[in-house]
Amino acid sequence: MISLKRILLATDFSAHAEVARRYAEALAQSFGAEVVLCHVLESPDLPSQYPPTGEGYFPTGFRQTQEAHARSECERLLADAVPKARYVLREGRAFLEIIACARDEQADLIVMGTHGRGAIAHLLMGSTAERVVRQAPCPVLVVREGEHDFVLP
Repeated sequence: MISLKRILLATDFSAHAEVARRYAEALAQSFGAEVVLCHVLESPDLPSQYPPTGEGYFPTGFRQTQEAHARSECERLLADAVPKARYVLREGRAFLEIIACARDEQADLIVMGTHGRGAIAHLLMGSTAERVVRQAPCPVLVVREGEHDFVLP
């Protein structure tokens, strides 16, 4: 018997994440589970030769603007979500923070989308979804946009 009480939905607000949201919400409704929407605020790695301005390498207020946008997007997504849903914002490397959030929230399942990068990009940057799958403390459902769906829109 499968028991899902808490589903962690990792999102970057992309179309791929939207597909993952449909799966998470359908599973939450079926199992009466809570959905925890997790978004990670990541700073891009910049070469050290650029002089910092404002808050490090970014203009003054960049992080606050980024966080305000993320909160707004999370609230928009939760407006139409299942009754038991909330969001968590984290800061750092996406795969590490998703794994830590799943542990902290005692998630029974992580649901996330994948971008399906090309071979070269995957080789150079790796895959957040792949890293989460390898290190997650619970099962991970990774969905791709445009593939066979068992959750209908």
